Order: sequence, then C-alpha cells, then structure tokens
Amino acid sequence: MLRLAVGLVFIGVPVLELALLIKTGQLIGVWATVALVVTTALTGALIISRQSLSVLRRTLEAVSEGRPPVEPVLDGVFLLLAGALLLTPGLVTDAIALALLVPPFRRAVARASVRWLLQGARVEVYRGTAQPRPDTARRQPPGGGPTIEGEFERLDGDAAEPHRRTRGSPQP
Repeated sequence: MLRLAVGLVFIGVPVLELALLIKTGQLIGVWATVALVVTTALTGALIISRQSLSVLRRTLEAVSEGRPPVEPVLDGVFLLLAGALLLTPGLVTDAIALALLVPPFRRAVARASVRWLLQGARVEVYRGTAQPRPDTARRQPPGGGPTIEGEFERLDGDAAEPHRRTRGSPQP
C-alpha cells in the first residue's frame, strides 16, 4: 500500500506541477512564471540559510546542556526537505516548502511525523555505564573465528630495515 502511494506521488506531483505551470504561464505569461519559480527558489534559499544557522545553534546548546537534540535535529531534517522542495521547479512544491519554512508549522508537522512513526514502534531506553554488560563482554566478532595476534616479516622485500620516507623523498 505504501509503495502504491509513493508511486502515485512520484507520478502525480510532476503531472500536477506541469499542468499548473502551463496554466500559470497562460494566465500571467511565460517569463513571469519563470521569474516566479526562480524568485521562490532564491527566497527560500535565503530563508533556509538563516534558519539553518538557528537550528545549528539550538542543537549545540542542547548538546552542551546535556539534553538530547531531538527537536533541533527534526527542525533541520524538515528544513532540508523544504530546501529540496524549493529546488524542485513547480508551484505546489514551492508552496509546501514555504509552509515548512514557517517554524510553528514545521514543528507541528515534525510532531505529527514522529507520532506516526512511533505509532507501531516499540521504544526501549537504556541508561548505562561505560562498562560492558555481562552478557556481551565475551561476544565473538562477526565471522565467529578467534582473533589471532602476532607479528609478521615481509619475505619479498628488505626485511632487515623498513623503508622510512622523509620529506621530499620519492615514494617507493
């Protein structure tokens, strides 16, 4: 069901964008339509550059205070989505992107998205120390074989003295 919805979006949105661009071009003219699309992209890029600095600052503040930076990171994800939508030529994607650039709307969409993602999820939070848990302390690495430590000697080259490069010396 999700694949069908994604497929319809990838087919339906470009068709809708194309029809809307053609209709807008007929109403206000081709060059005015091109100017509108370019202006929304440039305006969105300017707004995103300013808001992304704010998101970065809030993320660093949260980390320095010891809080998980979930909200600022989600803000950043939706700003990235808004940027991608603004780079996509079209009026519908520009409208959605401009709506995502409004912080209260973006946060509401982020909360709804997290709620939807966690709807059927099982979330477990563990608080731990730097010490390994007893059940994982002696776990074998992937591949199941033992780790063998040892030394080796290169038989095909100069085994007595390893070649050391100095500044400006050619590579062997």
